[in-house]
Amino acid sequence: MVVLLFLVYLKATKISVIAEDFVTKLVEQGVNKNRIVCIPNWVDLNFIRPLDKNNFFREEHNLQDKFVVVYSGNIALTQGLETVVKAAASLKEKLEIAFVILGEEKARQKLQECCNNYQADNVTLLPLVAREKLPEMLSSADVGLVVQKKTVTVFNLPSKIPVILASGRPIIASVPDTGTAMRVVKESGGGIVVTPEDSQALAEAILELYENPEKVEELGKQGRKYAEENFGSKTTLDNYEALFAEILK
Repeated sequence: MVVLLFLVYLKATKISVIAEDFVTKLVEQGVNKNRIVCIPNWVDLNFIRPLDKNNFFREEHNLQDKFVVVYSGNIALTQGLETVVKAAASLKEKLEIAFVILGEEKARQKLQECCNNYQADNVTLLPLVAREKLPEMLSSADVGLVVQKKTVTVFNLPSKIPVILASGRPIIASVPDTGTAMRVVKESGGGIVVTPEDSQALAEAILELYENPEKVEELGKQGRKYAEENFGSKTTLDNYEALFAEILK
């Protein structure tokens, strides 16, 4: 299968990838860099946008007047959400800080056991929201989390990063210190990167933002600006149009 895929790469006129680190990986495998073009996935910036955080999602889940830390998405082996639960447990004396994790039911059940083990009663586990409620859920957060294990494939860009940036909320990324996720968060100016699987580092970063609301606001603004400049659908579609025009020549 790998050999077949490599032959496809060699025969293709152009190869489109969604992150710069994919370019590096393919070049290392012998693909000519001139045949690779990087076009990131896009976000609907009119749909995902900064909204008032004191919204129906907060009211529904009793999060008013809380500093809300949100993780939404896949709860799988690559995420290592035990790190988040341990960080939450270490901060439970800070009654104003609330953790919300949204994911699929079976995964939530296993994570609830983890919360019980660490007595992390400041963690609320919820189902994923419907697409039409996504902007409100994202905007209810003070901070959005991106969490990976140390061993995760470093050239992949989690789709939640552009989405959180577009929502105007800062990111705390517990990700490997090499690779696409780290690079984009730092380059955007919209977040903080901490060592993966280090609950203390994660807790310290959360506490830093909790104690510095001006920094939260500034990171959010920078993240939104970066999303507008790099992840807008018009920019992406223009890049694809240019790519197709070049191929047709």
